[in-house]
Amino acid sequence: MSFTSFIFSLFLLSCSNSYIEVDAPDEISTLAYSYALLYEESDTEYCLGAQDGLRSIKIDCSGLVVMCYKYAMAETDYKLLVSDMSAGYMYESASTHIDKADLKKGNLIFMGEEDSTNITHIALFEKIEDGSIYFIDSTQKDTDGDGEYDVNGVTYRSYLEDDDHIKAFGRMRVKYYE
Repeated sequence: MSFTSFIFSLFLLSCSNSYIEVDAPDEISTLAYSYALLYEESDTEYCLGAQDGLRSIKIDCSGLVVMCYKYAMAETDYKLLVSDMSAGYMYESASTHIDKADLKKGNLIFMGEEDSTNITHIALFEKIEDGSIYFIDSTQKDTDGDGEYDVNGVTYRSYLEDDDHIKAFGRMRVKYYE
């Protein structure tokens, strides 16, 4: 082996970023939820496709989850599998599906229309209490039919445990750099 080949091999070895794919630790999920609270307190507005940082005011549901986990994993050995994901992608490719009984703060709630099995919405779980599931999400909703959004942005909300909007639950999958 030539000296140049040897140096190049050392360079490649030193630049390798080996990682394993794991469920986000509970501490990361809990921290992600605390960032969702900051978004909720910041009077954010819903905007499809948005993934703005905390200093901005527009974000969609998957952008909220992605940004909260990015903030929670800053300065750790954990990173998201990919940096931009839809709710459907997170359900299919970036989460470990879990039972409702195994939910912990900051875990994922996958949702969709009542009469569909499609995953179109995502939220961060907080708790189950008195038959309701509490979460933080970003959405727009006209709840009273007057043509104005009563819910617009990052909000703390709940659904009954058996609500047909709730499709599944999961833990975020992340890269852990060894």
